[in-house]
Amino acid sequence: MDTELLRTFIEVSKTRHFGRAAENLYLTQSAVSFRIRQLEQQLGVSLFARHRNNIRLTASGERLLPYADAILHTLGRAKQDVALSPGFSQQLAIGAPPVFWELDFNDWLGHIYALAPGLAVRLETASREHLCRQLLERSLDLALLSEPTKIDEIALHPIGELVFELVSREPNVGSDQLAQMPHIHLDWGTSFEPQPARLQSLQKTPVLHSSSASMALHFLLGNGGAAYLPRRMVGPYLEQGRLHLVQEAQPLTRPLYLAYLEKSERRELIDELLSLPLGWLEEDLRSSLAGPSKD
Repeated sequence: MDTELLRTFIEVSKTRHFGRAAENLYLTQSAVSFRIRQLEQQLGVSLFARHRNNIRLTASGERLLPYADAILHTLGRAKQDVALSPGFSQQLAIGAPPVFWELDFNDWLGHIYALAPGLAVRLETASREHLCRQLLERSLDLALLSEPTKIDEIALHPIGELVFELVSREPNVGSDQLAQMPHIHLDWGTSFEPQPARLQSLQKTPVLHSSSASMALHFLLGNGGAAYLPRRMVGPYLEQGRLHLVQEAQPLTRPLYLAYLEKSERRELIDELLSLPLGWLEEDLRSSLAGPSKD
């Protein structure tokens, strides 16, 4: 049986709404409806009673729910544990979008490795949507995210706010010169955009649109222009005089979260991990005093 069908069934049973289930699973509503029909056909029973906008589990659906959850839980844990070599007692899987790993989490990973004897660490690179799916599948223990998720089972632990500076290869760049410069856009998420009233000049079509901060930085160094890039990455170049802050441009910030399943079997290890320092300079990441949240 396709486990995606079971995962969709669980989400619809939780939300009691095909549209909200589709949003949480990053699917279309028609895809969710199709998966439920497939599962019902395979089992030969009706899983949901549909009365206009009221959706509820049938008796068969109620009986399937604990089995579906157990199957997904067992499969997710098996994916992590079956490949462990002798000498390792457990594996911790951490995922992030590609741009995150460019920011150097080496000190943090070193602390993680030292948390427990026999711990193996696996790093994954994927989109935010795929990372959330992996957390639900339990094939991933922890994810670095810059945008919250609405999935109830996934808890968010705020790390702080990553700071971005508007920089140029040329010194003393003001708003007039900025309007004539090519724009390099780093894709850090749907809500990461300069405020239009503040920097109209950056609303034009970028000469380079990239999801790689490293590529955006090296293009800027080689070809000129202006870009909002992580302060952690451009700091050394500002000190060397190879890059310069654009005058009167305010920094932008993006939140950073550690996301995990609230009911993870490795919650004790994850709780220890949440307290580990990143090893970054204070100016690279504005600290957050907020506690864990859902949204």
